[in-house]
Order: sequence, then C-alpha cells, then structure tokens
Amino acid sequence: MRASIIIPSWNARERLYLNLVALNNQDYQGDDVEIIVVDNGSTDNTLDMLKNFKSRFPLRFIRLEENRGIARGRNQGILEALGEILIFHDSDMIASRSFVRKHIEAHEQGDDLVVCGLFWKRIFSFFYKKFSHEQMARFERMAGSLLNLADPPQDRMPLITEADVLDGSYEKYSFDLDLPFIVDLKQVLARYGSTLTGYNLPWRFFITNNLSVPRSKVMGVGMFDEGIVRYGYEDYDLGIRLFKDGCRFVVAEDIMSCHQEHPANFTWVDVVENVTYICEKYNHIFYLDMQMVCLQEALKTDSDRINLVVGDIRQLLAEESSHPILWVFLKLLNIIRKSHYKPYRGPTADVIINIADSIPMIIRQTREWVEARKAVHFVRMLRDLLKMALNIELGPKIGLNI
Repeated sequence: MRASIIIPSWNARERLYLNLVALNNQDYQGDDVEIIVVDNGSTDNTLDMLKNFKSRFPLRFIRLEENRGIARGRNQGILEALGEILIFHDSDMIASRSFVRKHIEAHEQGDDLVVCGLFWKRIFSFFYKKFSHEQMARFERMAGSLLNLADPPQDRMPLITEADVLDGSYEKYSFDLDLPFIVDLKQVLARYGSTLTGYNLPWRFFITNNLSVPRSKVMGVGMFDEGIVRYGYEDYDLGIRLFKDGCRFVVAEDIMSCHQEHPANFTWVDVVENVTYICEKYNHIFYLDMQMVCLQEALKTDSDRINLVVGDIRQLLAEESSHPILWVFLKLLNIIRKSHYKPYRGPTADVIINIADSIPMIIRQTREWVEARKAVHFVRMLRDLLKMALNIELGPKIGLNI
C-alpha cells in the first residue's frame, strides 16, 4: 500500500461527509491508497454515515468509545495503516482533486521528507449558530457578496453542495485565515522558499490537517504524544521530533485542502495546559527552540527574532563550554512562563541564588561573544530575559546597550 489517509473525527458527520466526497473525486489513478477514519467518541451518528458511504478507496473506520484526545485518535489510525506514506487530513477538510496524487509524488524526492500542504484556506460549508463572534462577523460579510443567502440560515444548514465539491466551484467561496501566526508563516515562506532553506524552525509548518510523512519516520520517533489530550500543540510535538531526527521539511503550496469552519472545540485553558505540558516535557537546552516558540507571546517578541536566536543557540550547543549559560537561559524561560500563565509567587530562593551565582560567568562569557560579534542575537535575548524575569540589567556590563 502506497499511502494511508488518516482522518480523526469527533462530532463532524456532515463535514466529514464532504471530506469523503472530495476524496472520491481525486485524480489519482492508483489502487494503492486507503482511507482510515477514527471516530473519536462521536455522538452524532458518524458511524452510520461511514457504514453507508460508498468510497472509491478502501475505507476502514475505527470507533473509540471515549474521546481521549486527537493524538490518541491519530495514533490508532497510524497503527492500523498499511501505507508507506501517512497523509494526515482532518475531518473538516475538503481536498482539491490533485491532493492525493501530489502528496504521493512529492515523496519521490526522498524518503526523509515531511510534505506540508497549504493549510490556511477556509470555507463556510455549513452554518452553525454557535459560531464565534469573529466567525459570525466574517460569515455575515460573505453571506451577501458570495453565498447569496436570501433568508436567515438555520443551524447546520448546508452552504455548499456536493456538486460544488465535485466541480471545484466551492473554491470561489474560500478565504485565507488571517490569524497572526498564518500571516507570519506566509512571510517565512516568501523569505525562505518552499524548502525552508536557512530557516531554523521548519517544524512550525507541521500542521496535521494537510501533511504527509513516511510511516517509518513517524514510528521511529514514537508517534503522537497521547499525554496531550486537550486541543493544540500535538502536531508541533511530533514535528519537532521528526526535525531533530533529521527529516527535511518542504512546503507544497500546490497541495490545497480547505478547512470547513465550525464552532471552536477548545478554550484558552486548553492552550495554557498544553503549553505547560510541552514546556515541561522539553525542559532541556536541546529544545530551547520549542520553548521560545511556545512562549512567543509571553516573551513579547516576534518569530523573526526567535529564528535568529535559535540559529545562535544551534552554534552554542556544539560547544560544551556554552551549555551552562544555555541552562540559565532555560531557567529564565521557566520563570517567565510560570509568571505569564499561572498565579505565581516568583522563583524560589534556590533558583535565584543559582542564577545569581552564574552572573559573573555570564558577564565574562557574553562580553567575549559581543566583542567577537558572536551569538549577538542570543546575548540580546538573554539580556532581555534577565530584565524580564529578575529585573537584572546586564547590558552596560557586557558592552551591549542596544
């Protein structure tokens, strides 16, 4: 089997149906592709729809009685998959006709590739009364100009048809998600190109609604972490492990799949819990890149700066003599994370004493780096972390006043 399309689903029956319709319409001519749907404890009769759906590709479905997170759902699909390539595709996606073919063709360029398709296209395929304020505002703007609805829509009312999916006309109703992280990733792509050459954080493109990777690579790094039960970051978690394991990341803008808008199934608490879990899991200097990406908001910085700092850190990691400063850097990140996300009384006395004892070493080493114009991005970030976490100002002492 060449490829397995893995689709986790939770209470998304109507959107999953359009997903399967689009997969039936693929231009891929081979018979070596399968679809695996993992019903993650749905209560909307998803299973009945699956039993009655006439799929062009072999369709298998797994029923999990309890929803214990999307990571567990995807892992069940991975374990059942027969394909050499895993194509991750969420239940609320509508794939373009060339989706399967182009994912498979991309892997002909090597067996270590992670292929990241276009993941920021969105569409209103159904109307939901529980749309967020932002979703409802966008829907109302589009209803008159694109969807041409004459009457107020009813809950779960279809806004596109199967025919729209089959002939591709649904794409004219799509739009780009414009969240800051999407805008940022578009800028990264424009700067570094589809191979992300020179970019230190390619795993940020590991978004599992339109992505493919060799099954052997996923198994080799341990699949998704089922300890991540709440929404978010389970994809980053697997992505960074694949990156550290040597996989190459490419962005294929011509592999398009469109996300069907629906009411949010996560809260801010979910995000905080998962950021905490990820940062504690990767509480090591070899994963400072993950720490900073997760804490970008708390650090009040931008991703360009993080990318430059990570470039410096990669050089410093190769020098064991630099590791003590990197550990101080990590301790400062921990202080900032805890003070940002949870009620926090401040660092313990032993942490403060440990960092204070390191100040002479930090001054001596960073002054040498500044004079040699080495790791300057890292030194500037270290200066800012000391000020932010402990109100220690070291800039003048190390010759770094900007």
